[in-house]
Amino acid sequence: MQKLINLFIFIFIAILFSSCEFTERINLNENGSGTYTLNMDMSAMMQAMKKLGDSTDVENEKPEILDTIMDFNDFLMEKKDSIAKLPKEEQEKLKALKDMKLHIEMNEITDVFNMDFIFDFKSIDELKNIQEKISKGHSLNEKKEDSPSPEAPTEVRFSFDGKKFHRIIIDKNLSEEEKEAYKKSMEQSASMMNGSSYNIEYHFPKPIKSTTYKDATLSLDRKTLYIKTDLNTITSNPKLLDFEVILE
Repeated sequence: MQKLINLFIFIFIAILFSSCEFTERINLNENGSGTYTLNMDMSAMMQAMKKLGDSTDVENEKPEILDTIMDFNDFLMEKKDSIAKLPKEEQEKLKALKDMKLHIEMNEITDVFNMDFIFDFKSIDELKNIQEKISKGHSLNEKKEDSPSPEAPTEVRFSFDGKKFHRIIIDKNLSEEEKEAYKKSMEQSASMMNGSSYNIEYHFPKPIKSTTYKDATLSLDRKTLYIKTDLNTITSNPKLLDFEVILE
């Protein structure tokens, strides 16, 4: 199980340096419950790695095929005695993942490589720390001597009252030094994120009447909203993905 955790953390870091397609997906029910999924399609990365590898070694190796789901709550229960012995900070990092599932699908024959971070929620308010949860999952494998990644100056919140849905970008109360550190970090990473896209796919219980995001497209039944942009754009200006959806 620990090896699997290390695997997804390693991949999470690796995708920052490779072309990747992110899809933020929400399936929303009429009562406000639903499922949030962050999909990371790294199939292009897998194809690139195969091209860079030694063709002889590839021919001699058995293609790896993996399709598994990891429930972090089960892991926490199984390892609760060991976790209790960890420093409080490390315990909090693990507990933050209790509602998360991780689905990994990898097939070296068909060049498919997908990861899904999955959260089931009873109220959309439970998503207010979604980025923090994923970030803490990433930080599990950080070494203490490593410098922590600069904190993002914004965070995402969601609201839904049955009629109106809002994806809200909130400014954090960071110092000018913290903002500058994040800005420099993004400038250094810009070339690495070239070719990576960020998509939104939101499924609603009723047809969509209107949305403030002008370039969004809708499904034929008008219950699903699609947005496609590139990662560099929304990283440099996250408020572009601050929008409202009104249902019929």
